[in-house]
Amino acid sequence: MPLTIHASGRRSSKPNGDSMDKEPIVLLVGKNMSGALRLVEWLRRLGSESHIVTSYQEASTLLETQRFDVVLSETSLPDGDTYRLISALRGSRASLFFCLAVEDSYWWLPAVMQGRECLGVPALRPAEFAEVLQETLFELKAAAVTSHPLRSQMQPKAD
Repeated sequence: MPLTIHASGRRSSKPNGDSMDKEPIVLLVGKNMSGALRLVEWLRRLGSESHIVTSYQEASTLLETQRFDVVLSETSLPDGDTYRLISALRGSRASLFFCLAVEDSYWWLPAVMQGRECLGVPALRPAEFAEVLQETLFELKAAAVTSHPLRSQMQPKAD
């Protein structure tokens, strides 16, 4: 059963269907994500709602019924091939990052950025990932407030 942590800090066991459209929604997928309290707290401080699930099946069910802006997933899930998340998010507006354990830290591998596959992009070290994620969440909030497209979705002006 998913655990939802709202930007206000309120916890619930069901996704909030009436959550504010201005609040970016992040899905954390993996058996160790439930222990990622610092990550969840940081996301909350950035004004994001977080949902935590432990399996691919739970993630797949939520992705079919709810909008997520960012998905953070471990690469090894107990019930399936994590890379099926790429197919599930391709063409959506969501971004997907895989968490890779490297020595005593975690690096993050961008797999989908706003619905477009980006396999082959170098992994991000923790500070780089924090910057990219913070910018992504800021852009999502700004776009929701102003109803403008994200900078990365804008087409260059023709001369």
